Amino acid sequence: MKPPNDLSHKGVAIEEWVDLRFFRPIGIRIARALEPTGISADQVTLWCILIGLVAGHLFLYRDPWVNAIGFVLFIVSDIFDSADGQLARLRGTSTRFGRSLDGIGDHLRFVNLYVHLAIRLMLAGWHWYGLLLAALAGLSHALQSMAADFIRNAYLTIGEGSTGEVDLPEDLPAAGQGTLLQRFAAAVYANYVLRQTWLFPRTVDLLRQLRRVHIAPSFRAAYRERQQPLLPLCSWLGQNIRFALLGFAGIAGHPSAYLWTEVLAMNLLLFVVLQPSHEANSGALSTALEREASAY
Repeated sequence: MKPPNDLSHKGVAIEEWVDLRFFRPIGIRIARALEPTGISADQVTLWCILIGLVAGHLFLYRDPWVNAIGFVLFIVSDIFDSADGQLARLRGTSTRFGRSLDGIGDHLRFVNLYVHLAIRLMLAGWHWYGLLLAALAGLSHALQSMAADFIRNAYLTIGEGSTGEVDLPEDLPAAGQGTLLQRFAAAVYANYVLRQTWLFPRTVDLLRQLRRVHIAPSFRAAYRERQQPLLPLCSWLGQNIRFALLGFAGIAGHPSAYLWTEVLAMNLLLFVVLQPSHEANSGALSTALEREASAY
């Protein structure tokens, strides 16, 4: 468990500027207020989802003021998204199911948004092109968020030696356990882990290697030196930049600009710069680790 003064965030190195100075401070206040109550972190996650669904619906309309209200509600939704994890950490009740529900909530909020944006574009005369653009943006969003989450948590696990939320396929529990909701969340999370394994095979191999050996401080330092410069790039694939782009595009009456940014600019950043660089660094460190092991 983290010390009390560290419970408000996952780690300074991986947190975005806006999170550390806005979402996390407000979220920890909500979490501390809820700590003595019977309200669970999962219930807070459900609040986040509900508010986010309403926010996405408001982007169906072409009225800039309605879009502005939707933007504000997305901010409120993200505050609760910050508070749920902090409440779980305060109580020491963080679970894989909670992380799965949080991830499902993020997907639901944005799938709902893309459905409404697709309808908005089709009503504006885009026809099936609007549906295709929204679908491509939604798929891109899922891959980008998954990649940024993996890079950050791998950094915490390997570079800082903290409890990063990185699971490999062999860590997942057997299917068919728990309630219907728990089984659904487990299936969604298992698919999420498998996609991360597909996208970052060298880093996954490195994680498996490191589980079999003692990790020397010098190796952690080498990992931090190589991977830390990539962490700021994850911010350009995060939710904060999406909220800002969505707000500007929606209020300006051009929601397609938000979708095109995800499909083009953000995918270029992920697949041309971020993922290849991260994998190259992991591959080099894995080779160095193998050479060191063979020397003994």
